[in-house]
Amino acid sequence: MAKVPTFSLLAMLFSNELLAQTQEPAQLNCRIEPSETVEMSSAVEGVISEVLVDKNDVVKKGDVLARLDAGLESATAELRRVQSELTSDVQAQQLALEFSERSLTRVKDLYEKKAASFSELDKLKTEHAIAQQQLQQALDRKRQAELEYKRALADLQRRTLVSPIDGVVVERLKEPGEHIDFEPVLKLAKLDPLRVEVYAPASLYGKVKPGIKANVIPELGGDSRSYAAEVTLVDQVIDGPSNTFGIRLAFPNPGNRLPSGLKCRVTFDGVTLNLLDPRVLP
Repeated sequence: MAKVPTFSLLAMLFSNELLAQTQEPAQLNCRIEPSETVEMSSAVEGVISEVLVDKNDVVKKGDVLARLDAGLESATAELRRVQSELTSDVQAQQLALEFSERSLTRVKDLYEKKAASFSELDKLKTEHAIAQQQLQQALDRKRQAELEYKRALADLQRRTLVSPIDGVVVERLKEPGEHIDFEPVLKLAKLDPLRVEVYAPASLYGKVKPGIKANVIPELGGDSRSYAAEVTLVDQVIDGPSNTFGIRLAFPNPGNRLPSGLKCRVTFDGVTLNLLDPRVLP
């Protein structure tokens, strides 16, 4: 049996020990951000009549947050509502058609008995056809009035700012009385879930993939608790000057217990960093 030289054995042991010392879990700096940030503005220009929320207020999706002055639009919507509910025109045309039908029936009987002329019969047939068309026109006008009412309501609703997300008010940018021309009125942030942005060295490219688990430790005073997160996005382009690529993670934040904007550290399950690899350094 061949013997391994003592020097070679020591070199192998030293190499393995050095390798173990230079491999450590890939712990990277990161930043915690809102999963969504929305700058709310109006679909139309106008004067703000009221802002119903303030900074740090918690809002739910669908909550009314602000309104623009809508006196004219409100009056127009009410006018269109009344017009859409009117039935007198249709009823009048219905009565005219029924009268025309009775008259036509009588003249047909007289014509068959040779007691009425063809011209009288033709006249009543024409009047009956006109009455049918006039009734249809009345029905069309009513349908048009209903559609105009819906349009007036839609125009009125465009002057109401409704929250598109569950979140908190980050900033109140406008006050009642100010005129806006599509400028933001409020800034909202969604804090559940939270988003984590990381820039990793190129040596980790291919090791970190969407779906793998990670642990995020926020830098929040003496609190060293970690939060389970999941990779949701990995950049497919490496930044040349810094030799890094971006990674995005997400983790739940029920009750908005953590604020956004915190610095943090993140480790990825099963991913290690070779400290001797020159690609680790930007």
